[in-house]
Amino acid sequence: MSRRKSGTATSHDVARVANVSQALVSRAFTGNGRIAPETRERILKAAEQVGWQPNALARSMVTGDAPLVAVITTRLNFDWRAQVLSRLLKAIQEWHLKPLLFYAESDAEVDRLLEEALSWRARGVIVTAGVVRENRAAAIIEKGQFLVALNRPANHEKGFSVATDNPLGGRMAAGLFLEEGRRRLLVLGGPQGSWAPSLRAEGFSEAAREAGLHAAIWNNDAMSTEAGRACAERLLALPGSEQPDAVFATNDAMALGFLDGLRGHRSIPDDIALIGFDNLPAADWPPYRLTTFEQPLEEMMRRLIAHVDVHGDGHLGGQTDDQQPQEESEPRARLIHCKPKLITRMTAGKTE
Repeated sequence: MSRRKSGTATSHDVARVANVSQALVSRAFTGNGRIAPETRERILKAAEQVGWQPNALARSMVTGDAPLVAVITTRLNFDWRAQVLSRLLKAIQEWHLKPLLFYAESDAEVDRLLEEALSWRARGVIVTAGVVRENRAAAIIEKGQFLVALNRPANHEKGFSVATDNPLGGRMAAGLFLEEGRRRLLVLGGPQGSWAPSLRAEGFSEAAREAGLHAAIWNNDAMSTEAGRACAERLLALPGSEQPDAVFATNDAMALGFLDGLRGHRSIPDDIALIGFDNLPAADWPPYRLTTFEQPLEEMMRRLIAHVDVHGDGHLGGQTDDQQPQEESEPRARLIHCKPKLITRMTAGKTE
């Protein structure tokens, strides 16, 4: 029989040429079940003759050794998450594994995608969006997979979570405003119950209370530039005496929209100082020059990779020596906090 064009032959062709059953062809390539050495050799030669190669993914799914890592993400139009995904995909490639990407239109869909991810024999699951429910976390761990949550809790003692120290970022923002003598404080927050934005707002509010001040919080269902512009309109509608002189936006998208909405109406930072969070590329553009916080992505990825590397050797953990004190103090959460970096530009603090 002449060799077929690569990719058109099937296991049925191999079985016919080798004069064996298709089940024996499967055994020869998966290693499942007994097969005589001479039969295996005949099947391998037949496969080469017809130009058939088994599907690597299908074979590894049968053997339970699929080289997959499930990644749960959402809203890739959000630049920070796109940066995270880019780094994750590079790291997964360096592990000689393949990413199995699950995309949610919103955080509310993440739990459903985690349930779907459980049906795949992946090495582990990395979650970059939404909430990891305790029952989902337990199901992942019980299957022998690793679980990593980025900028959110893993909610399992054998899971691993690494996050920006969001409360510290909020406190640092409030501290900068207080040093500048600002007294009427406002936070542009995210949706009620959102994890990272809420922690940033709480840290800011606590620092304000310690200084004897109150920080108003305006929650936004969508942390977008449109939401930021709507907040600017709301501020401009307030009586002058009630308008804040310092605003902390819990992400840069809202901060940039807020700046656009105030343009031509208020002077920044003379009338209102502004700080964002994430250090998006646009934050450094000349029309904005936004003071903001840079999330420590390099450190977070280093710690995540260390955990996955150790798990790949059959261990759960992956902590380094400098992580031990924090993990011991939070054994349930296994949450590593990484300090954000203040990037001072034109909208608050001393300029670069």
